[in-house]
Amino acid sequence: MKPPQNNCQLVCADVVWSDDGLPSSALYGDIYFSHAAGLEGGFAEKRAVFIEGTQLPSRFSAGSTTSVLELGFGTGLSFLSTWAALIDATPNSSGSGEPAPVLNFYSIEKHPWRREDFLRLAAAWPTLFPLAEALSAQWPDPVPGFHRRYLAGGQVVLTLIYADVEWALKQLHGPFDAFYLDGFSPSKNSAMWSDGVFRALARVGAPSARLATYSSARHVTSGLMAAGFEVEKVPGFGLKKHQLVAQLRYATRSRRPPPCHYPNSVVVIGAGVAGMTTARALMRRNILVRIFDRAPGLGAGASGNPAGIVSPLLSRDCNATTRLTQMGLGFMRADITQMQCAGHIIAANFSGAIQLARDPDHATRQAQIAQEFNLAVSFARWCAPNELSVLAGVTLTEPGWWFPRAGWLTPVDWLTALQQVARIPIQHNTEVARLYREGGSWIGESADGTRLFTSEQVVLANAENVGELLPEIAPFLTVCRGQMSWHMPMPTTLGSTQPMLRVPLMREGYVLDLPHGVNGGVYAGARVFGASFKPGDLGLDIRASEQGENAERMAAIAPDLAMSSVAIHESSARVALRAASRDRLPMVGALTVDPRVEGLWLNVGHGARGLTWGALLGEALAAELCGEPNVLPLSLGKALSPMRFFTG
Repeated sequence: MKPPQNNCQLVCADVVWSDDGLPSSALYGDIYFSHAAGLEGGFAEKRAVFIEGTQLPSRFSAGSTTSVLELGFGTGLSFLSTWAALIDATPNSSGSGEPAPVLNFYSIEKHPWRREDFLRLAAAWPTLFPLAEALSAQWPDPVPGFHRRYLAGGQVVLTLIYADVEWALKQLHGPFDAFYLDGFSPSKNSAMWSDGVFRALARVGAPSARLATYSSARHVTSGLMAAGFEVEKVPGFGLKKHQLVAQLRYATRSRRPPPCHYPNSVVVIGAGVAGMTTARALMRRNILVRIFDRAPGLGAGASGNPAGIVSPLLSRDCNATTRLTQMGLGFMRADITQMQCAGHIIAANFSGAIQLARDPDHATRQAQIAQEFNLAVSFARWCAPNELSVLAGVTLTEPGWWFPRAGWLTPVDWLTALQQVARIPIQHNTEVARLYREGGSWIGESADGTRLFTSEQVVLANAENVGELLPEIAPFLTVCRGQMSWHMPMPTTLGSTQPMLRVPLMREGYVLDLPHGVNGGVYAGARVFGASFKPGDLGLDIRASEQGENAERMAAIAPDLAMSSVAIHESSARVALRAASRDRLPMVGALTVDPRVEGLWLNVGHGARGLTWGALLGEALAAELCGEPNVLPLSLGKALSPMRFFTG
């Protein structure tokens, strides 16, 4: 995926506050909303111009799920006002027993606000402040990309797109029911009001999509009309004499977005991270899901390891892996935190992680990234060894990255919580040995020929076993053996002076100390480290040689962590297999080698990063399967498509 120029970094908004507490943009020299009636005028303006202008209250009252695309998130006031309008229009939806209408709100913002500025402004509106607090708890990391968050128990889905508007619109396919044109004025920010932008809106609009904007500039009117909108000039808000409302009549260019189609049921094969996150995303959409898994219970594969690190990966070219880990970490962290707050026991902590340089050349390259991209310190900071040593609690000799919001989790706890939250039915000890197409449906059979299911839609999330059902996929996946180790600290082995790590450490291996007590889960107090990586090795035996290799990796991270031969011998180990694709990117999306065959989807090939990006990819696949607006940039979705190996 080729990001736009300078889109590896993000420049947050420089908000200027007046004596009355009203915000303006120092960068654009413009106001964020009408100051005519003070702070109250801002709230009233958003409701009058955008919510009433696109007739959303009637859609909400009718129970219609609605997709909105906003150009210019700014203060977030338009979003909060729309959320409040949804609540006002559906006061009894939570207790009716019927699925509540969903607000699917997308917003493009090149210069996002900082969390503290957002909360400062939202505090002026008591009715909106609880909504603002809910969003602030999931505030995205300041990195470019698509950042999806679930709010109000899933009734509100916000996708913040931190990017330039021209690039962002090229990465969307819709369909959207309403558009808010809420950028800075055309004279201050002409890029937000170009003919290309208007054509892009028509391309992603649903039939009869409505549009509203405070602007009544002549070229805005003519541009919208040329793009296929029927435009009407109506009385403006406050001191504005006029504003525009419009309705899409036809698209002048490109194809229509795919129709939204929710299947009644979907079969998922595989109950690891890929399968469970996909099932959870589908059940969020009130789709019946059945999972078949050959293992006797959750956590039989790599997801059964005591703990895994979740962390972003940085690169100078902001490649697909970098973008996917940056977006995936935030989505996964928000989801797990919500489940923890709801009372689900998940051993996890997102208080930081350290990625050390592998060698001097690697350190030089990473330092250049830090210098060129000027990343927000709340996301990543390049640090000298002495600073990292303080953060880690042990002496480190290499420079590296400090990721303040990365961390670790226990995968099986996560899977258990996912099953509990979504009430996902899993048929364990059931191997789907044969999959074939018959009469427009997919048939799954056991080895003895027993029919297990008939389904129009099937998702294969069975990792290294996918080649058994789809031999054409096998050449593009490599199965990799990995042995990880853990040690329960005992005075006779580690010694009373053995330092405790404050955060996980990574170099060419990894090490983390799980806390004592419930937050460490069943492995509380253990030191987890590893792991070996053996492509093509399918052996599941525990090997003393790989225990030694893991200990060497740990000592290379920090000499203070070197273990005695006795300690190595007493360490426990676990072996699991992972599948990695030829280009090290997962394979997520529809498999359509034969255009006559539909309804087969893949979510495999995650390698060692499935914990970081798995939840986001499950969400992306579910949205694509249902014909919703896309969760990932289209270019990234193309990079992940299984069809990349068949079409060149």
